[in-house]
Formats: sequence, structure tokens, C-alpha cells
Amino acid sequence: MYNSLYALSRRPKPFSQLTAGELWTRPHLARQMLMYHLSQDTELASRPIAAIDQVVRWIDAQLELSGKRLCDLGCGPGLYTERFAALGAEVTGVDFSKHSLEYARAHSKHRVSYLEADYLSDMLPAEFEVVTLIYHDFCALSPDQRKTLLGRIRKMLSPGGWLVMDVAGIGAFDARQNSIELEYRLMGGFWSEGDYVGIHRTHIYAEEQLSLDHFLIVEPGETWQIYNWLQHYTPQKIETELNSAGFAIERMAGGLTGIRLSPNGGSIGIIAKKETAKAAGFNKSADGSS
Repeated sequence: MYNSLYALSRRPKPFSQLTAGELWTRPHLARQMLMYHLSQDTELASRPIAAIDQVVRWIDAQLELSGKRLCDLGCGPGLYTERFAALGAEVTGVDFSKHSLEYARAHSKHRVSYLEADYLSDMLPAEFEVVTLIYHDFCALSPDQRKTLLGRIRKMLSPGGWLVMDVAGIGAFDARQNSIELEYRLMGGFWSEGDYVGIHRTHIYAEEQLSLDHFLIVEPGETWQIYNWLQHYTPQKIETELNSAGFAIERMAGGLTGIRLSPNGGSIGIIAKKETAKAAGFNKSADGSS
């Protein structure tokens, strides 16, 4: 217990602790995450259905999805994949949550292929015209993980293919602040079915424009921790990161609903094109492909 409390009292180096998989591999948490994805009362895991419909309509208006091969990375319970397929796209959903994929398959009304895989390490299909990465998934990854993922997405895309993604904007970062809270059954039983005490500490890294939500969960028989990192971006920062990975931004908006981009907005929606190695200015891409 001392070691856990000591760790909570310290400000860890950025991305020195990575626990994202815990949210999906602990059975109770997997069920809770699915419930939060489907809930219309909270946006902690996904957008409300009306907002998802707006996102899908905007992406379709930009890329005309009918007939295109599309892969949705981090597809969860299929809220976007089903809608992409309804528009006539040939859709594959990838997620490492078995629980969410079981829901997606059971409730699928369209022809969607679902693959249980970690998009950072497992083998992924290729020859897609569109790859989507939605709801700030990219922001939870370390710089090395982001570089790896962008390289893998390049491999997945056909020449001239499109990456559609959104990231947290600097406006969302400005709203964050250092804080700490301690509560019995923190978040109303989200973390465990039984008794527990939860401590939630938020760290702000101003220079890096990075925030950390650090959770310490103390159960009668176990103590464990979750580190949720969130990288925030200015339009210039995300453009530089994508350019260095061989992508050229074709459209940038204030989110994937297509609203006007604000330099100080809370979200940035991006449509980027895979450049050829020659156009990108290197002989081989970050993933080793030409």
C-alpha cells in the first residue's frame, strides 16, 4: 500500500506508465466501458448517437464512402462501423476488447468484418482506401506508440488512401487543472463490483500540453492503478506529426462534424492523405514500406 500511495503522490514522467489495456482486460471494467460506450447520458467513452450520425455524414460528404474499403481502428461496439457499412462501404472493425466485439457482432445489421487485435502490435489487414481512428484514441498513446501506429496505418492504406482521425485540441487542455479526489466507490462503482476506495489525481504538464488522470483503486484484497494520458494538440503540432509520418492534411476542422476550425478549440478533425515516399521526402516510410 505504501508503494502505491507513494506513486500517487509523485508526478510521473510523461508516458512512463502505460496501463490502457487494463480498461479492457479486467472483466468488470470491460463491461463498464461497453455500458459507457452505449450510454446517451455521458461522453466519457463515446459520443451520443446524434453526434455519431453527424460525424459519419461529414466523413461521407468528404470521401463518398460507398464502395470504399474502410477500416475503423478501435471500433468498440460498432457504433461507427455499422453506419459506415449502411452507406455502402466495405468495413472492417478492429479492437482488442473481446467484450465490445461480441456486442458488435451480436447487434450487427450490416455486413461488417470484426477483428480482435491490438492495432499497435498484432497483424493487421491492408489495402484499405480509408482508415478511421475516432474519438481522440490517438491522444492516449505515447510519442513512440503514435509513431508506430502511423507507420502501421500507412501500411494498411492503398496508395493515395485516407486517414480520418480526431485529436484533443488545446482548448480542452486549457480547461484542465491539477486536482485530487478521494471517494468510496469512486464514479459510482465503475472500478469494481464490490467495496473499494478510489483516489483520482490529475496532473497537468504545461510544457508538453499533456494531462494525466491517475487512478488508485484500493479493494479489500487488491490495490491497482490506472494511468490515462491525454496529449493535446494545436493545429500546427498535429500537422507536423502527421507530415513527419508521410501524411498530407487535406482537410482540418474543429472536429469530425466539420465545424469551423479554431486555433483554441477543444477538438480537431483531420482528413489526411497517404503520400508517396517521394512526395513525403524520404526513401522509405516510417513503417519500412516504400
